[in-house]
Amino acid sequence: MTIHLTFLPDFPVAIKNGVGGSLGRRLYAGLGSAGKHFFYFDLDQSGGDWQPAADFPGVERNDAVCVTTPKGLYVFSGAGNDPRHAHTSVLMDSYFFCVDTQQWHSLDTTLPVGLLGASATAVNDHQLLFWGGYSKETFDALMKQLSVASSSEESTELITVFMGQSVEAYGWNSLIWLYDVRKNTWEAIARNPYPANCGAALVRANDDYLLIEGEVKPGLRSLKTKCYRFDHQWRLTTKHTASIAEQWPHHEGIAGGYASAVENAIILAGGAYFIGSQANYQQGKLYSHQGLTKHYSDTIWRHQNDEWAQAGKLPIPSAYGVSIPSQDGLYVLGGETLDGQTLSCCYHLKAI
Repeated sequence: MTIHLTFLPDFPVAIKNGVGGSLGRRLYAGLGSAGKHFFYFDLDQSGGDWQPAADFPGVERNDAVCVTTPKGLYVFSGAGNDPRHAHTSVLMDSYFFCVDTQQWHSLDTTLPVGLLGASATAVNDHQLLFWGGYSKETFDALMKQLSVASSSEESTELITVFMGQSVEAYGWNSLIWLYDVRKNTWEAIARNPYPANCGAALVRANDDYLLIEGEVKPGLRSLKTKCYRFDHQWRLTTKHTASIAEQWPHHEGIAGGYASAVENAIILAGGAYFIGSQANYQQGKLYSHQGLTKHYSDTIWRHQNDEWAQAGKLPIPSAYGVSIPSQDGLYVLGGETLDGQTLSCCYHLKAI
């Protein structure tokens, strides 16, 4: 497998921590650093550019979880400034963008848990699966403390104490949730036997759902690729598949990467990590990324026949962009790169 790179027109604004998906022959993306703006790109219009779609009606947010079905695009949770609170909080609302009407509407549903940074995918046109996500109570408590801190020194101390906890202390969502759109019901169908993740790449490959790395606590990545399979009664079987670290021992894990299933392989690209964080945590330094520099990956990985191999390079190291799978590869829109710079470049990675 080789990777062919094709650039698209730049996104109208620099974008990271947003959402997006493919509806028919159009790419849609927005939110995150784009605020309430939402745009589409028509893949069949030669020489075309990004066009404005209906603005998002809810609170501006980062790191919402997004799921696309043939009928439209769902957006759940995220972090933002709800006017009812004096600080940033995990949002508990949900929205749907309808492909037919090209309009947004809010969903009359109550989230069972906060889904900031969660991973999700569609089982079919009316059932959605969710893994991971930040604890609303934990996140909101920190944001409230920081909002009333009287000095930068106090803020630093609060963050140091917060970061210096074990993986288990953060209380991230350890249940796998099923949302049935038709019934408007949420059901915890299984408990995740592995540490909960935020910012993990999720890929569906036939009957398997692969959750690739992601964070297990702020600043510390998982090194595992987890495989989940459900039977027709939602009974779960799990296993670890090959991990990148088994073949590349210095691999630190990634969060905010881009992934897609292509025929009998999986593409994983980009992502961010801290060199030295794994060793620090193993040595008992719970604030595992303290003093470390965030690195951004430009590596494109291929997972095939239960092995990982390098398949190419991104045009620029990045993470936290909008990742949209395609039948033959992956679209990457924007992202964050060195020194936290937000990108507007867009491109397609085609597997040949």
